This record gives sequence, structure tokens and C-alpha cells, in this order.
Amino acid sequence: MLRLISKFFIACFFFLSVTINAQVINIENKRFLNDTNGWIGNVDFNFNIYNNTQQVLQFSNAMRVQYQKNKSRFILLNDLNFIKAGNTDFANAGYQHFRYNYKVSKWLTMEAFTQTQYNPVLKLDFRYLLGAGPRFKLLKKENARIYAAALYMYEYDDIMNDNVNLYEHRISAYLTGSFTILKSVDFTTTTFYQPNLENTSDYRIANDSGLEIHINKHLNFKSTFNMLYDTRQPVDIPDLVYSFKNGLSIKF
Repeated sequence: MLRLISKFFIACFFFLSVTINAQVINIENKRFLNDTNGWIGNVDFNFNIYNNTQQVLQFSNAMRVQYQKNKSRFILLNDLNFIKAGNTDFANAGYQHFRYNYKVSKWLTMEAFTQTQYNPVLKLDFRYLLGAGPRFKLLKKENARIYAAALYMYEYDDIMNDNVNLYEHRISAYLTGSFTILKSVDFTTTTFYQPNLENTSDYRIANDSGLEIHINKHLNFKSTFNMLYDTRQPVDIPDLVYSFKNGLSIKF
């Protein structure tokens, strides 16, 4: 019984943490908001082993690198997650994302990107994306930023236990904003709309939002909401998946 309970909580934790982002990756909250030439980035590694009624292995790696050269910006992202309890793999998911931005004017930037990802938990054996298009700056002030984009995206999907591989042409449109309220509250939100150009009844809508309240210089409250609605999910995967998480961040 304890073994079943531990497996259940591990599965729930991982599902709420990465299910949404496994299908539609939001890179807006991974951009560095600096316009200075040069490199900036960070790399995180985590490796944990738990051994009680069974052995639990957990590994994660997240890399975020950005290079700015005058009007050009290069962004490289890598994210891997693995959780295994006993002989059961609860997670083996990840993605790699590369994006190039060229600033045409103060309000227009051209983007091009490529991405690979996988997530067997959601029956996604492999996905490859390639896209390009314009990104528009709608508002940029000290306490508010709003951007919108409509990119063409070629998509290849290899679904587990499905002999038919999918080759699709989509629009990847998004509206993203970040706002500072009363100097102590930060709110960010990004909404995606990804219709299939050859079948408009096949589309995805995703939202990734976060609220952070600075209680004092050592304590922050964080709340995040993630939602994905996909009209063409693989068999046994629900059309609508979402998570809502709350927590405290303590700074020393």
C-alpha cells in the first residue's frame, strides 16, 4: 500500500509540473530582458536518489543561454526531466529550442526557431518544429510590456503506438505581457493559439500565467496557472489539461 501511495504522489507531482509545457513550450518567461551585447545564461542540474520502500531516481537539467549582437539575438534552451520509481518510469521528457531574433525596427522583430521534444507520458515519442514570422511590440514601459506574434510553423509528430506520423502546417500566434502593479506585484501571462492550416477544427489553445507578490525583501508569494486545450490529443489523453500551483519563496 505504501508503495502504491508513493507512486501516486510522484506521478501527480510530475504531471502537474511538466504536462502543460511538454506540448506547447512557452519561451517568453525564459528570455533575458537585456539589450547589451554579449553572452548571458544559466545552467541547472539536479540529481536525487531516494531509497525507502523502493528506490526513486530523479534527474533534471535546464539550460538557458542568450547571445546579443547589435540587432541580432540568439536564444538556446534545453530542458530534460527524468523520474523513475522502482521499475516504473514516471517521466522521461525534454525539449531543445533554438531561436533567432532580428530587430527590424523599434516595434518589429523577425523570429525564426526550431525545436525538438519528446514526452512518452503523453504518448509523444518525438516532435519537430520549424517556424518563422513577425513579432510586434505593442507596448513597452517601465511597468508594462506587451508583445504579439503570428508565426508560420511546420510540425512533425511521431505518436507512440500509432503507425501514422503527422506532418502539419500551423500558425503559432501568441500574445504575451508582463506587468508590475504597485511596485510589489508582478503578473505575467502568455496565450498561444495554434490552428492547423489544413484543418481549422484541429487547434491548440494554451495559457501560461504567473503572479508574484513581494511581501518583504525576504519573502515572496508565487502563484502559477497553466492550461492546454488540444482538439487532437492522442487516444486516452484528455483534451483539456491544467495545473494551478501556489508557493512561497524565501530569500536570504
